[in-house]
Amino acid sequence: MRLVLFRLQPLLSSLQGMPTSRPRSAGVTAAATFAILGSFTAFSVWGYMFLNLVNLPADEQGHKLYQLNPKIFLLIALVPPSVIAALVRTAIGLVQLRRWARIGAMVWAALALFVSLWLIAFQPFETFVIPEHFVSQVESVRQLFAISFVFMLFPVSVWWLFLFRMKSVKAQFAPEGAEQGPAVAAGPRNGTTPAPKAVT
Repeated sequence: MRLVLFRLQPLLSSLQGMPTSRPRSAGVTAAATFAILGSFTAFSVWGYMFLNLVNLPADEQGHKLYQLNPKIFLLIALVPPSVIAALVRTAIGLVQLRRWARIGAMVWAALALFVSLWLIAFQPFETFVIPEHFVSQVESVRQLFAISFVFMLFPVSVWWLFLFRMKSVKAQFAPEGAEQGPAVAAGPRNGTTPAPKAVT
């Protein structure tokens, strides 16, 4: 864990130092940092599981998993990294105060909230109740991931939905032209300036 944080420190420092013409609140910075750390954690977990799948022993006929189910193997190999990359790009957009990043963050939060509520409503026993009888390792790992998903992403999704709907946060992501005051709008047009009056 310390090694991961040590490697992420230069990236986080560079994100903090990105030039922006508008001030960024601490809440937006915290949300972007959490998204980046969560993305790298998810990437590490996916990499560990993917390597275990690749290194699984062959069956009696000498076939590996990627030979038996190539489509599923491609989905496992391509979809999670693509989703993680999209989340990292959204986090960078939040640091840069991009308008699309705020909308994307709300979409991510809505998806996480939907999945969390679905697990709570339709699979409460499978998710939260530890079975007394012996279960397979796959079922134990699946239950562990479900519990981790709910307890980590449910409060974060609610936080993001409230955070990125606040007026003060929306103003940070507004286009720069919309932030100019009425004095600028009432100024001279066509880039001309009034001629100075002659002094007598």
